[in-house]
Amino acid sequence: MPKRKLNNVTQRADGRWVARKIFGYKPDGSPNRKIFYGNTAAEAAHKLTDYERQVENGLNTDAANLSFEQWLPLWMREYKLKSLRPHTYDTYETLIKNRVNPILGKHKLLKLRPEHLQAFINNLKKENGEDPAVSTIKQIKCILSGALGQAVKNGLITRNPADALSLPKGSSKRKVGAFTSSEQAALLDQLKKHRLYALFVLALGTGMRIGEILALQWTEVDLSQNEITVSASVSRSKDREISTGVAIKSSLKVDAPKTKAGHRSIPLTSEVRQILIEHREAQIIERFRAGAVWVKNDLVFCTALGGYLEYRNVIRLYESNREQAGIPKLSFHSLRHSFATNAIAAGLDYYYLSRIMGHTTISITLDTYTDFMPDKSRSEMEKMENILLLKPA
Repeated sequence: MPKRKLNNVTQRADGRWVARKIFGYKPDGSPNRKIFYGNTAAEAAHKLTDYERQVENGLNTDAANLSFEQWLPLWMREYKLKSLRPHTYDTYETLIKNRVNPILGKHKLLKLRPEHLQAFINNLKKENGEDPAVSTIKQIKCILSGALGQAVKNGLITRNPADALSLPKGSSKRKVGAFTSSEQAALLDQLKKHRLYALFVLALGTGMRIGEILALQWTEVDLSQNEITVSASVSRSKDREISTGVAIKSSLKVDAPKTKAGHRSIPLTSEVRQILIEHREAQIIERFRAGAVWVKNDLVFCTALGGYLEYRNVIRLYESNREQAGIPKLSFHSLRHSFATNAIAAGLDYYYLSRIMGHTTISITLDTYTDFMPDKSRSEMEKMENILLLKPA
């Protein structure tokens, strides 16, 4: 059967229709020919017309074959390397490698649709089949929105398919894990003879994050005013080659808090203050014994020679003693949650608790610890008695 032709549309021998058009030339001088198939002439022509419209709206035709996994490292290197914290950059890189690329990476940017992204988000699971943390889902959504949003600005695509994303209803806040008073006592009793005993007392007594504790210096501990100033956090992240973003090695880095609220002052109870005094006295003896090899970092919690403690070593110490204490398998971060639940039980005002925790808004505190807050609605409503001055008929 002979081929029939209608403008740029022709019919193949197998009956399918194909629309062809050259859109400029490639860097090597060859024509940038685009081909669209359809079961009818109208379908093929519509695909071509749609593509022509995208080109008119700024679509970069040189990127027609660019896949999502090819675009992501370029986006990371050129647009995020200098704007993200090193630890956050490492996290994004890991999520892209382990989560995003295996499912979405092979899709061409031009053919990546909202339903592809939504199905991906809806089906996210950890290796053990459990739902991932809400923070993980939000970070992945940030990656998708950011990378595709930049692709729009660069003229690689005309619309951001991530704009239509919605988080699954199941990705509501995860139940907070906290130790009971007896479990906290068992853990501290197990750690009492360890040189870092005060570290765990401080975690349970102030709600500080582990990175904040490991960065704490004695100049930020005012024992006369019974308060601590949180002004930094330490974490291990990769060192990268500036121009390529390639990881070279990793090192400990001290950064300011992520938010203005993270920079805060925390009052100390007399119990915590006393333990810190005893810890300082023991550290003075350690420093004297170390002599010239002592590293002068002024750290409250450090190695036996004054250096920064490794996060993973503190976690190993915690896990070992938690297990020996026979208490539930909760993370180190649960010490922070335990402080908050203790504060709520003691009647601490939620506004001041929010400030102590370093939350950016009180709504974060209320949302996170709702399950631990007592229902005061009845007693509070009693304050409204006689307000309306109603008299019996």
